[in-house]
Amino acid sequence: MRSNLQLAKWASVDHLPSFEEYLDVAGIEIAVDFTLACVLMAMENICKEEAYEWLKSREKLVRAMTTKARVPNDMFGYEDDMSKGYLTGSVNCYKKQYGVTEEEAFRKLHQLIVEVDKMMNEEILKPINVPRQVLKVVMIDTLRAINVAYDKQDGFTRPDGHLQHITSMYVDL
Repeated sequence: MRSNLQLAKWASVDHLPSFEEYLDVAGIEIAVDFTLACVLMAMENICKEEAYEWLKSREKLVRAMTTKARVPNDMFGYEDDMSKGYLTGSVNCYKKQYGVTEEEAFRKLHQLIVEVDKMMNEEILKPINVPRQVLKVVMIDTLRAINVAYDKQDGFTRPDGHLQHITSMYVDL
């Protein structure tokens, strides 16, 4: 709730924080860490406390996952946000902080996503002290969902383009 309130305050006065500050606040708002914790709680046959402690110890990985979700969400929603007068987003914060054009900001944000993907792969390959099932279900499957949602459009805001894909996973067995 605090992150939503902070984003609303920034939006109401057209404030553009630093790119890092924006990601700190907006990354929480996108709720990847909450989703990961909920998935852990729903898993059976694992020591939930141990798994949760492991998740908390992987702050770099969770931060990368929130960036992986937040930045594409902002990039795909950029035109809509601008048409509504909503300036506070990854693209505008990046433009302001680094003094670059819109085109350059998009290019750099795409590069950031590639770097985040590499870092997540490195983090996922590190030794773990929890069952591999936790890594697969909590991290890898959540990343798959993020990749599907933000492949070619903002599939979270406009899921219509994913209807056939979702149907094929659950109905067309």
